[in-house]
Amino acid sequence: MDKILSFVIPSYNCEKFLKTAVTSMICKEVLDKLEIIIVNDGSTDSTEEIALSLQNSYPETIEVITQENKGHGGALNTGISAAGGKFVKVIDADDWVTTENLSAFVEKLEKLDADVVLTHHYTIDITTKEIKKWMSYPEQFEKAYNFKQIMNDWKSFDRSLTFHGITYNTEFYKENCIQLSEHVFYEDHEYATIPCCFAKRIVPVDLFIYNYRIGDVAQSVSDVNQLGRSHHTKAVIERLMSEYQTLKLPEKCRGRRYYAMKTQGLMLSYITTVLLVEKDKQRGRAMAEEIMSLAKYKLPLAYSLARKQYKVFLTMNYLHISKKTCTKILNSKLYNKLRGNHDFN
Repeated sequence: MDKILSFVIPSYNCEKFLKTAVTSMICKEVLDKLEIIIVNDGSTDSTEEIALSLQNSYPETIEVITQENKGHGGALNTGISAAGGKFVKVIDADDWVTTENLSAFVEKLEKLDADVVLTHHYTIDITTKEIKKWMSYPEQFEKAYNFKQIMNDWKSFDRSLTFHGITYNTEFYKENCIQLSEHVFYEDHEYATIPCCFAKRIVPVDLFIYNYRIGDVAQSVSDVNQLGRSHHTKAVIERLMSEYQTLKLPEKCRGRRYYAMKTQGLMLSYITTVLLVEKDKQRGRAMAEEIMSLAKYKLPLAYSLARKQYKVFLTMNYLHISKKTCTKILNSKLYNKLRGNHDFN
């Protein structure tokens, strides 16, 4: 039977988590329609042994590819290139899927004609135990939308237009992808931006699929690591700006605005980190100004979109407001009400 959904699991030294991630994908009702590709990205622990053991248990479903270390992006390049399902979804090895929704998801994918499918996801903070829902709020689920419609109703879709919410039509992805940056963190922004901006049929589905584990100080998304790896974020922003110059899209295409929105989102993440986490406030201001100047020259629309919030964060820098305090403000019900954002609960 043809495979409907390929899961790609980039795996580096994830012996503690890999079995949980893979087991969450073992849904007997649709197992013959699933393909699980584990890319062992040069692990030095027992990741490969665990992966091969899982492959032995489900040889018709699981494939293990071992390669020298190329980083998260390099593992995605390898795994997606090997994917043979109608659709492909990436799940990081320390995360997992909602097993009870998998059968319904595969059945819907089997019938859908879409370039991109959007689903809801949870974030689970392992420290505070807080669970947040990240959802799309379209007028109608399982209806195809184009970027003109989505950009006119951005806040109803933006929380699912992410690495965790996107499932790509495999053929569409391979036709429109670039080789993701290797040996850098945060290249998932390339994954969620560059192929997606070409989509003509984007279909939201009312299911929670991805469970995103956060709250671990060792994760790339922690404040300390984001600051220490700020040069990685800067490199990805620069890549996005450079690729924008070569986009084969009409000048007034709303896919270009989507691209700019996603780029400015990463810019603001970088700016808040260097302005509010960096202890040398003057150095932080210089780093933020550099990226804004680059955007003004290379991607003016992203610069325009980020400018007002940049000024707010710059003021916070001068007032020595911490990122923790800033995050509390941004997550407050009052702020989200003023911004017209949907509730997380």
